[in-house]
Amino acid sequence: MKSTHRLGYARGLRSCKQRPNMKDDKVTKAKPCSSQDHPEDQLEEYKARFRVLFDNVSSGVAIYEARNDGEDFVFVDFNPAAEEIDHIKKEKLIGKSVAEVFPGVKEFGLFEVFRRVYKTGTPEHHPVSIYQDERIAGWRENYIFRLPSGHVVAVYDNLTAQKRSELLTRMTDQCFRAIADFTYGWEVWVGPAGRVLWTNPAAERVTGYSIKEITAMSDYPIPLVYTEDRDRMGRAFRSALKGGTGNDVQFRLERKDGRIIWAAMSWQPIYDRKGNSLGHRESIRDITDRIEAEQALEKAEHEKEKEIQALKAILDKHGIKQ
Repeated sequence: MKSTHRLGYARGLRSCKQRPNMKDDKVTKAKPCSSQDHPEDQLEEYKARFRVLFDNVSSGVAIYEARNDGEDFVFVDFNPAAEEIDHIKKEKLIGKSVAEVFPGVKEFGLFEVFRRVYKTGTPEHHPVSIYQDERIAGWRENYIFRLPSGHVVAVYDNLTAQKRSELLTRMTDQCFRAIADFTYGWEVWVGPAGRVLWTNPAAERVTGYSIKEITAMSDYPIPLVYTEDRDRMGRAFRSALKGGTGNDVQFRLERKDGRIIWAAMSWQPIYDRKGNSLGHRESIRDITDRIEAEQALEKAEHEKEKEIQALKAILDKHGIKQ
């Protein structure tokens, strides 16, 4: 409930009196008033409507009576939604000071709003804030106004679940950023259509291209793959778009500066909670140092084998048994 105009008492009720109708100087029979013309009935109808709304609205509603010219406020009514929000029964607080039932109300800032609204009659919105005392804690949003009777009304909502969800979302996003942005390897999220939706800062270190340049590539990943490996990696990419997986597939990557490096890529599909495809994730590592070390080792082994064979030939030539 966001509008304070939904609550209030009936005002400006018109009275109705039976008056005789004068016609041709004769007194005619008086016409009865309709039920709508009886102020008592109209007042009762408004009271009934108010009570239905008060008891069934999803927002908490608390009605207070000012004491000592606004030095204190005591409960005079409390609706079922408020009982649920604040985990307290109406019977336990009627006639009690708001500061007694909710000790944190002054620190919360709401008590001062009560005083201003009581004195000025101007409604106020107390923005989403966290209330807490030794009994309860939670996020509340309040709308305060004054009734013609002088009673102060607080209409409020419990936004704790919403705030927790927002906090969880922020924490999830922050955790994702902390992990993804500071992961040494190059991480890529490719959408179902094959376009890069997101990539981490390691992309620039590995490829030489900026994040903006990579996400703008309409033919990703072809411009990044060395010519001789494009057919093979093109097939792997199409398999990934269809939901396939791959692990540690090696290929040569052509950097923006023209340098060729070795990379290993793994990929897996991504789905939402309903099982709909969100594309796939790619994890790419620069393995140039490893490949070069392996090639150097292989070359050394080959040279060693050549030297052994040469030595055997010399020994055989001189009839020396090995």
